Amino acid sequence: MREFLLRHRALLLIMALSFSLKLLFLWQGEVVNPDSATYIAAAQKHAQGMYAEGLRYYQMPFYPLLLAGMHAVFPNWIVAGQLLTVIPLVLCLWPLYAVTSRLFDRHAAAASTLLFAVLPSFNVAATSIKRDPLFLLFSVTALLCLVLCYQERRWHFALLFVLMSVLAILTRIEGVLLPLVGVLSFFLLRRKLGWSRKAVIGYLVAVSLLPVTLWAILAAFQRFGIVSPSRLDELALWGKSLMSLDFLSGYQHMMARLKEIQQTLPGDDLHNNLLETTRHYAPLIYALGLLELLGKALFPTSLVALWARRGQRVPQVMERSLLTAVIAGVLLLNLLFSLKSNFTTERYVWLAVVGLVPWVGQGIIVCVQRFGTRTLGVLLVLVFFIGTPLAATFEKLAAPQDRTVVFAGEWLKTFDSQDELRTFYNDRRLPLYSHRVADVNRVRSLEWLQLHGKKRKDIDFIALYLSNKKNETTSIDGFQTIKTFSGAQKTVVLLQRVNN
Repeated sequence: MREFLLRHRALLLIMALSFSLKLLFLWQGEVVNPDSATYIAAAQKHAQGMYAEGLRYYQMPFYPLLLAGMHAVFPNWIVAGQLLTVIPLVLCLWPLYAVTSRLFDRHAAAASTLLFAVLPSFNVAATSIKRDPLFLLFSVTALLCLVLCYQERRWHFALLFVLMSVLAILTRIEGVLLPLVGVLSFFLLRRKLGWSRKAVIGYLVAVSLLPVTLWAILAAFQRFGIVSPSRLDELALWGKSLMSLDFLSGYQHMMARLKEIQQTLPGDDLHNNLLETTRHYAPLIYALGLLELLGKALFPTSLVALWARRGQRVPQVMERSLLTAVIAGVLLLNLLFSLKSNFTTERYVWLAVVGLVPWVGQGIIVCVQRFGTRTLGVLLVLVFFIGTPLAATFEKLAAPQDRTVVFAGEWLKTFDSQDELRTFYNDRRLPLYSHRVADVNRVRSLEWLQLHGKKRKDIDFIALYLSNKKNETTSIDGFQTIKTFSGAQKTVVLLQRVNN
């Protein structure tokens, strides 16, 4: 044990740093993300053995089941969910270090993991309850298994790769990218790998077990009464729509709307006007937006490290192409998703960020080596590449938190202690913090309430979570405001039906 700790002391210290930063965010007490209520509601039903009810809240049962298991150890649902975010983010450092040390060297691995530990994007996420950290852990571990399989020439690592890929798919459907990378990379690298015929057959057999393993896990779920396709039918629908180009129907409709708007603006009949150019180059604009998301998550100073490593003579390792394949695959999936749904978000490109971090780590080491033994120069490099994102993390940590939804939820819990009021919400976090997360009476539109609220006799109470920037009127016919919680950014307004 002592030898193990000494050999891995640098990585263990980095993991301790990462865990400490995330605990600081938990201690800060930031309000959880809106999806948290959905996962907790599903997990609560699964914990009670009401699997059909749990699937009504969320169709993919794997993550809510893990959350229910975490709750068995940590009785507070929110804390249990946050730890299910924090622990995978910290554990990601281990496979990331192993992958980087094998594809580059131990110095680059230390720099990469240290950077990952302090990046604001992954530290701010500590307070959220989301599937992405767990998906990231399974995906990076799967990538490590693939690297070990190729470098050690032992096909049984392919079995571990299959298992990690299946777990990633069960967590997020985008995990299907991993087996595609595994199969395609093998056919591209198999001659350079110099494997025997027996090893090739073993690898292909192992990878072919992926659908069998996935089916076996889903069959086990079904045996316990968890009957769910886990949204796997979406893969077939996506494949069918890609082949028929039906997935572009929403994009084409949006472009048609832009053309209509263009006709209302000055110079609409002239070439190269703003909206015409936007319509013609929309896919390129989406791609630039993805690169911007990637750059922000990776942190701007990391881009300098990527530039600094160019032209450096380093031993070529063919398995580095796996990183390139993962990055390209994630960006391509997000581009298709943007064209289909007209949005994407930073956490969807997390896997691409992790794929780039080893290259950044090697770039940091290149910059350090340029200063040789000059201590001041090395310190300046570390401050620039590590200290800057760490400072940004502390800046976010020090930012004032708006906890109005927490105070409103706690007040509502006391006000309606018997849960007798039929309450409607516009944000799922309001019932979460009032300890009635199973409440699904949600309205998305304040305008709908203002038009129909009085006529709906099934509404006794309304809880609205509103942005101060929008300055929306909360007057609803038939209801009176009984309590308001005002914060710097958000306001919660609680209204009760007036008995005429």
